[in-house]
Amino acid sequence: MEYKYDEESVNALMKWAENAQLPKEVQLSEAEKIMDAKQYVQANLSDIRAHYPDEFYNPAIQRLYRLKSKVEEGE
Repeated sequence: MEYKYDEESVNALMKWAENAQLPKEVQLSEAEKIMDAKQYVQANLSDIRAHYPDEFYNPAIQRLYRLKSKVEEGE
């Protein structure tokens, strides 16, 4: 998946994250297990809202893209 960091793409990702029906737990990879997906989303959204477009915080955007991909893969 290609990650986009333009304002329109980030806003669409944030809107998805705010409205998505998330499971309680998500296994992102063999080494990454999210125990509380809603809290995970809120933490990343807070970073994005506070710091976007500072590129140092792009990992928060990447984490949401990865979560979205995993959740949509399971649908």
